[in-house]
Amino acid sequence: MLTALDVLNRLLGYFNIQDKAKGKAFTVVAGAANFYILYLAITCLRYPGYRLKGVLFLLLFVVLLYFVVLNVVYYYTDKTVPFDISPRVEKLLGGNPERMKEAESALTRQSQSGAASGLFADQQLLPTTVISSDAQQQALKALVDELVQTGALSLNYQGLDERAVQRVAQKTHQPVAAMGGPFDLPYFRLSQERGHLTVYGGVNALKPVALGEITQVGLMPVKQAEKDYQLAAAHVFLQGGESKRPGRAGLLTEHAPYSISVQVAYTPRPEVTTR
Repeated sequence: MLTALDVLNRLLGYFNIQDKAKGKAFTVVAGAANFYILYLAITCLRYPGYRLKGVLFLLLFVVLLYFVVLNVVYYYTDKTVPFDISPRVEKLLGGNPERMKEAESALTRQSQSGAASGLFADQQLLPTTVISSDAQQQALKALVDELVQTGALSLNYQGLDERAVQRVAQKTHQPVAAMGGPFDLPYFRLSQERGHLTVYGGVNALKPVALGEITQVGLMPVKQAEKDYQLAAAHVFLQGGESKRPGRAGLLTEHAPYSISVQVAYTPRPEVTTR
């Protein structure tokens, strides 16, 4: 059985497969291999000189079957079982509670600090309204895939399992996003193009793509805001994607389109202050 799992692990290592998908595959292989242990137990029990070995094989089959059932419930359903001893085993093996708390805290942050175009006081920042075309939405999705491939962004709930994610969701009474808090793009800028204030973003300054258009700054139309103030992008946050929320029988997985949230810094134009 261990040989089969090792071969499967090496094979899946060549593909970009999420941990849960690997877990499902391992569960199937382990479940099938476990019945070979049952076959050995039955064979040994037939012969007087091997019955002790048969009993040991039978006990091993029962123990492994217990863990296979736990994995089936965990990987193939959204339910939990009352006789799951996994948390006790993790604690016994010296799990890292501080790392767990840090990861859970990361899922509840309002934002993940990243790039910024400077240091601004809170009173210098304004929210904006951003719209994106279908092409810009596709560009944003491609940017998310690139950020994941480079390791800059993770969509695995900070590595937490279903139980930990459920604790966070029950604590906050809000859906838990796979990326955690809104993610600050590594690079972004604003560009005035044919009367439109366009938001660009990317993994770096060499590969920017248009992600949306600002139509309103605070409560003002963008044209009026540009007339009265000098504007600069302070933060461009990525949000949306997969999230989980509590349901009656466990966590429910939801998917929302990716979007950006832009905060701009502003200062009055000299000609406005001298009026």
